[in-house]
Amino acid sequence: MRLHSLIRERVSRIILVFMAAALPAIAQEAQETKANFRFNIDYTRAHYSDSLTYLEIYAVIPRRQLTYLPDQGRYKAEFKATAEVFLQDSLVSSKVWRNVNYADSLAQVSGEQSLFCLNHFILPDGDFEMSLRIEDLQNAAAQGAYRFPLHIAAFRGPGLELSDLHVSGSIVRDTSSTPFLKNGFQVTPNPSGLFGLGLPILYLYSEIYHLVPARSDSGAKYSVAYKIFNADGQAVKEVAPRLRNKPGDSAVEVTGINVITLVSGAYRVVAEVTDLETGAQTSGARKFFVYREGDYKGEAAAPLQKVEEAKGFGSAGIDADRYLTMSEKEINQEFEYTRYISTKEERNTFKKLNFQGKRAFMKEFWMGRDPSPGTPENEYKQDYLGRVQKANSSYRGSFREGWRTDRGRILLVYGPPDEVERYPFSNDNRAYEIWHYYSVQGGVQFYYVDKRDTGDLELVHSTARGEIYDEDWEHWKNPGN
Repeated sequence: MRLHSLIRERVSRIILVFMAAALPAIAQEAQETKANFRFNIDYTRAHYSDSLTYLEIYAVIPRRQLTYLPDQGRYKAEFKATAEVFLQDSLVSSKVWRNVNYADSLAQVSGEQSLFCLNHFILPDGDFEMSLRIEDLQNAAAQGAYRFPLHIAAFRGPGLELSDLHVSGSIVRDTSSTPFLKNGFQVTPNPSGLFGLGLPILYLYSEIYHLVPARSDSGAKYSVAYKIFNADGQAVKEVAPRLRNKPGDSAVEVTGINVITLVSGAYRVVAEVTDLETGAQTSGARKFFVYREGDYKGEAAAPLQKVEEAKGFGSAGIDADRYLTMSEKEINQEFEYTRYISTKEERNTFKKLNFQGKRAFMKEFWMGRDPSPGTPENEYKQDYLGRVQKANSSYRGSFREGWRTDRGRILLVYGPPDEVERYPFSNDNRAYEIWHYYSVQGGVQFYYVDKRDTGDLELVHSTARGEIYDEDWEHWKNPGN
């Protein structure tokens, strides 16, 4: 037990080093003025007008740092955020906002859960200083603050320009009115810039300005390419240029890059935009971090050492040869199973391939998602297809395979739940289940009810972003009430 405890302590310290390094990635000269309450911050600058810039600032707070006190049968935490902008020590603008969070029990609050807060300013050109202070309103001693320089220059053109890259943990197309809404997308901040096995996809949101109207067929498009560089400045991953149709003189650019194949360390992602009408180019860069526990080895008595990542692409799995004997129907079925994790571009490409092309495509599809290149196993593929089998055997509906049902989809997208509450049919209720995920989006739940009394439980409510939301979900399990 002591050995395992020491190992966990060392790994925790490594994680903290990465987390602490995240802030200087954005504000190189940030100064932490109070240190007994820790959080990560980030900001992005975007076009507002020819003379003003839209500045968005956000922070992420470990949930367990907050003080939860009893409140009407539940537990309540409350904190206050104060953001201030200074010009030569004169206060230019400030905003103060409060955030409240509840828990049914203290056991629901864990170290892996996070809470977000964000706000924005409209600023003219200038070299400012910004501070962000967060205070636990239920523990006067718990507060922290950062102060950092802030350069503002409006995106006034006339040449091609790109907003700051917004590093995100999740981007989904959704127009629900939430603080995370940006031009039809819910963009979840990741102020730490930290990615790993639990967050394998680096999502990026940006805005492109001053695209030139097309005078030719090719000029109706622009291209976007991405490159990732390691701490030594070597390119370790590239995303080939993608052509986009111009929606007007500005455009929104959203992408997701699998970074789980990168060895633990600091990286810089660069976006390169080209207007195909004029050949004009612009670019933007952002630092991020990868941490994979498997990159460290050794006993507790010896320092943890980095395990170098094997060169080359990932593995299609130890069973990759089976694609040579699978029928086209079987290949199509396996790709259909990936509906929840494949991109629109991948689905469109797959439809255009012949049988041989589909065989090669499936191998490359899984190779690109291999979390441990250099080994014959592909743990991601094995885990995902294993979940498909679990869904088909456990959640089959009256007219649907298990992976197509609501519980099957949630299992494939979010993984196995941490806790399941099962309630069988009774005189008072239809059968229903509640799935708890304690490490997803700071803790979420999914509520399923056998609405049609067929044995197929359907999702009726969830606290996860982008999922169905119905606070009055209990009317489905109590239709007579």
